Amino acid sequence: METWPFDEKSNLLRWLDCHPGASPLVYIHGLGCASSSDYLPVVTSPHYSGTRSWLVDLPGSGFSDKPVTARYDSGSLSTMLQTWITSTGVSSISLFGHSAGAFIALKMATVMSPQPERLILCTPGVNDYGIALLESITAMSESEFIATGFNQLVMQLKNEGGNDVWLGPFQVSSPLAIYQWAESTLDDNQKNWLEILSRLPIAKGVILPDNASPDDIERYTRAGCLVELVPNCGHMLAYDNPDGLAASISRMMYHL
Repeated sequence: METWPFDEKSNLLRWLDCHPGASPLVYIHGLGCASSSDYLPVVTSPHYSGTRSWLVDLPGSGFSDKPVTARYDSGSLSTMLQTWITSTGVSSISLFGHSAGAFIALKMATVMSPQPERLILCTPGVNDYGIALLESITAMSESEFIATGFNQLVMQLKNEGGNDVWLGPFQVSSPLAIYQWAESTLDDNQKNWLEILSRLPIAKGVILPDNASPDDIERYTRAGCLVELVPNCGHMLAYDNPDGLAASISRMMYHL
């Protein structure tokens, strides 16, 4: 894995650099996830175009370090990622953001100079289940969630069933990171982020499950986005149909 120190104590951001090329597509995972595990089956799929791909685990997640002194809200994570990308010396990038990670990718795309070549959002935002889950986290104090709430939530998700793949990266996430990112995700979700997306003057795409409602599809096309639908999946496209997601990303990288 590649590494980069993201604070003065040399805590490390870790990422995978997959496929050769000049301009990488940077994968920003959702809350409780990790790009190094979520998207490796996608970028190694025979349906993937071979675009240079950076699978980055955000601080507090996956293989990256998890200092208790860091800030894990979406704004702080966005700023840190911009500094990291600048440090690599690449001249251009594209951004991919899933779920809560879509808010981070959107924040980056609006302020980076030069702007990304493309912005691809995958099931952006949080659905009703996600909102209820995040609200159950933030109903506690930060200290309470860290002390007992996180472990209780992991057990709850195990008992619910259907979360086996997600629980892999979730249970090794920093409870502090989960809490602070949950707070900022709820705030981001309430803002008019779709209007911000519509005003963004770059190539844009949104990837959704093929059971997305016509209203959902239309609101993204009105925002100037190319929309791709992936069959046989739910909110977690990379888990449910990595080959289908690989094909959709590849088409977007070609057409956008």
